[in-house]
Amino acid sequence: MFSAFSEVFRNLRTNFFQTFLSVLGIIIGVGALVAMLSMIDGLELYAKEMISDRSSLENLIVQANTGTRIDGIYTERDTVVKFDEATVAELLDSLPYEATAQLTYNTSSIGYTPDSTKMGLRIQAFTLPMLEPVPDSTLLHGRWITEAEASAGARIAMADENVAHRIVGEDGVIMSAVGQHVHFFGDSLEVVGIVSNDDKENLSVAFPLATMYTLADAPTPYPTLNIALDDVNNVLDAEEFTNAWFKNHYPAIEDAVKTSTYTSYLEQLAEGITVFRWVMGFLIGIAVVVGGVGVMNVLLMSIAERTPEIGVRKAVGANRRTIIKQFLSEAVAISTIGSFFGVLLGMSVALIAAPILNMVVDDLEFRAVFSLNTVIVVSVVAVLIGVVFGTYPAQKAASLDPVEAIRR
Repeated sequence: MFSAFSEVFRNLRTNFFQTFLSVLGIIIGVGALVAMLSMIDGLELYAKEMISDRSSLENLIVQANTGTRIDGIYTERDTVVKFDEATVAELLDSLPYEATAQLTYNTSSIGYTPDSTKMGLRIQAFTLPMLEPVPDSTLLHGRWITEAEASAGARIAMADENVAHRIVGEDGVIMSAVGQHVHFFGDSLEVVGIVSNDDKENLSVAFPLATMYTLADAPTPYPTLNIALDDVNNVLDAEEFTNAWFKNHYPAIEDAVKTSTYTSYLEQLAEGITVFRWVMGFLIGIAVVVGGVGVMNVLLMSIAERTPEIGVRKAVGANRRTIIKQFLSEAVAISTIGSFFGVLLGMSVALIAAPILNMVVDDLEFRAVFSLNTVIVVSVVAVLIGVVFGTYPAQKAASLDPVEAIRR
């Protein structure tokens, strides 16, 4: 292989422009391929970061199946799995991965202030501790609900500032809403804390899930179980284990629970990016084919110049296989050199293009990311170009008649 590289450099010295122009197709094709792959890798990384920022990829969501569809008609189930803290604790003890969990139940209802003013409430009942602690800056007045109060089902609630304004009236100070009661589900809870809410259209209250069961006219809650895995790589295995766990513990209930994860977004993203890579790779592959034709041209030119040398080699005992191997090696050497400079070109283009595109497009963040996959793809392309486009010239050289070759 070393002799093949030596022969390529000899051709470059003796026929620099012709050889360079023939290899230029590979340089441009590989450069475009590297630039395209690096930009796509950068977009994929950006998209993953956006998904991670807007969702908890390490979370597994488990919900009880409360109904069944028969011929497209939804019917309520007679028997439904009910999550409680004891069930959650047993599941976590069995789960072979480190995790924490929380139960939440969201609904809505018409509520009333102490002076019977109506208001539409968004209601959340929860267990503690929270999977994602609320920042202390969110608390405007009063205090947070404690874990002991949550477990005991204390008749207290957190209200947002919109609810507080309704309680105290337009001229009141929202701090005075602490200690007053908010009425819903035919009952009332004492407001112990007021939290901020940037959405002025929504009115929200939150209180312990255990308290939900004590309210006079409250609906039967079917809370959602949110399991946060310590390692995001265990999410899919944990989902499989959880489904099997509920199936074993509730054999009489078909499809007792339904599970979901946010990793499905990443899977869909990966599928879309892969399709995009293949499409762009196919289009850019045309330029790579042009580069391969250049390799073939260099080798045919070399064979024409070295015909007597080939004849002498065959006359002294070189067989067909040796000649083919020699010229295939030279073809791979040419494509490797062209690919090397193509990689440098592609990296330069990507590094220059990324900041320019960022100035033009406001909603996306273009970054040039050079991954191991790019290196592998370029290496495979270099070898394939050499083998595919070097086969014909190598066979032509091997088929030369030694006597006729020496006479030329």
